[in-house]
Amino acid sequence: MIALQATLAIFALTLWLEVCAEILRGYPCIRRKNQLYCPSPGNTYPKDRIEKFIDENKALVKRMVGEYSFGNEDDSNNTPSFKFDQFETYDGHPVHSRNKRARTAFGASPNKVDACESAVEIVTPYWASNSAGKIRAIVNTQHLQQAIQQEVCQAVQTKKCNGDCNCEQKYKWHRLLAYDPDDDCKGIFMDWFLFPSCCVCRCLSPIKQ
Repeated sequence: MIALQATLAIFALTLWLEVCAEILRGYPCIRRKNQLYCPSPGNTYPKDRIEKFIDENKALVKRMVGEYSFGNEDDSNNTPSFKFDQFETYDGHPVHSRNKRARTAFGASPNKVDACESAVEIVTPYWASNSAGKIRAIVNTQHLQQAIQQEVCQAVQTKKCNGDCNCEQKYKWHRLLAYDPDDDCKGIFMDWFLFPSCCVCRCLSPIKQ
């Protein structure tokens, strides 16, 4: 009986995931918000090939991203400019999240709030879909990390954004170092990827067309 209940629970969870997001076969990811969500790199992530290319092309990589740690250097005496250690994001999980976006920066009034609430996260993606719809491995190793800050809408409508208005997810293009796991000859290259950027309240125009 317990085994049957567990099987039904797993089946229901699988159906729910497939309804909420497209599960990608062969990748440890689901597709949501026009991008991939991958809690882990998975077994197919070309980590060894990426690190081999970086080791064999240090001068090229430095020209692309600036200074960074090569692993055989003493990190305690080296402070590379291309580093996100303060976020501890190498595990691929969002580690910085809040329900409401801070509005006190850049001269914004502390007495004002957003009409649409959004979660702000900093993530280090391992896989992403580029501007051509092709899945690419994002370069994220222990010594060369790339992080994305994204804002994700938390609801379709809120108390301040309702009626003829809806909370709408906006996106921004990011240029990241990527690797094609199907073509090692390309090496590491720059590519464009779309990630959630902010959440805005959009209303129907009162002007009739």
